[in-house]
Amino acid sequence: MSRRKKGRKTNILLGIICILLVGVLGSILVISRQAEQKESQRLTELADGQQSGIEDYEAVKEHAEELQKTASEEDETADSDNNTAEKSKKDKDTEAADSTDNTENEETRTISGVVCWGDDLLNGAESDTYSYMAVLQKLLTDNGYNLTVVNKTLQGGGTLSMMKMAGVSDETLQGYIAKHQQAANGAQLNVTETGIRDLTEEQTTRNDMDCIPVIFMGYYGGWNHDPAELAEQQEQILNTFQNKDQFIVVGTRPLDGTVTSEALDAALSQKWGEHYISLASVTAQPSATYEAQQAMAEAILQKLQDLGYISKAQ
Repeated sequence: MSRRKKGRKTNILLGIICILLVGVLGSILVISRQAEQKESQRLTELADGQQSGIEDYEAVKEHAEELQKTASEEDETADSDNNTAEKSKKDKDTEAADSTDNTENEETRTISGVVCWGDDLLNGAESDTYSYMAVLQKLLTDNGYNLTVVNKTLQGGGTLSMMKMAGVSDETLQGYIAKHQQAANGAQLNVTETGIRDLTEEQTTRNDMDCIPVIFMGYYGGWNHDPAELAEQQEQILNTFQNKDQFIVVGTRPLDGTVTSEALDAALSQKWGEHYISLASVTAQPSATYEAQQAMAEAILQKLQDLGYISKAQ
């Protein structure tokens, strides 16, 4: 073989090898390209999955927070309802307790007697036997009422002294005196219109706070001949009692005749309504007679019964 032919074969062999290497390299590039595409696709899908997971997580988290908020609001509402219900129950219990206490107080309130405030028109032994107080005590006892009649009257005393005995302030008393002196305009006034009697400790001691007051005052003056002022002074004494709802007021014209029975009764009946007894309406006798005192005692007993102040169970 010639040298030329031998070189040609070598060249052909090298060309074939080059072609094969190019093919192998191309295959490798194609495979690598496909692998890269697959990896890229996988990474994209993974990234999308992660983003979806994050979004799902955020949605779930948001939903959970809403549920928690709703549950909290429901708990607060339930607590509020429970508190309201509990408060309502406590209020009802308190009202029931107060009602029970009031009922018990009304049931257990004891009335030890009847106290007579004001004028005593009879003296000494006469008073002990024939005054309306003595007669009223006998009537109560005879009718089965276990009640004592307490005497808080002043013989010949004016209404200013009676108010002092009840504990009305000196300032109030001096106000009445100044009013009387101004109205008199320098004229001479009866001593009861400006003077206040000296009283003993026994007279000013209150032992009648659990009694029903019967106020019979004004016969000897002290109220400037004005029925409206007399009613005001009666109220001053009434206000010193703890229980101001149970009382009786008896009216009679004054000793000096400056005010008629009709004028006095008109003012006092308007002021006191069903609590008022007009002595002129139950007797035609003068106030200081035994007959008038008897009639007044009977009228007071009847009024005590009519108003439901006393019962034989006491």
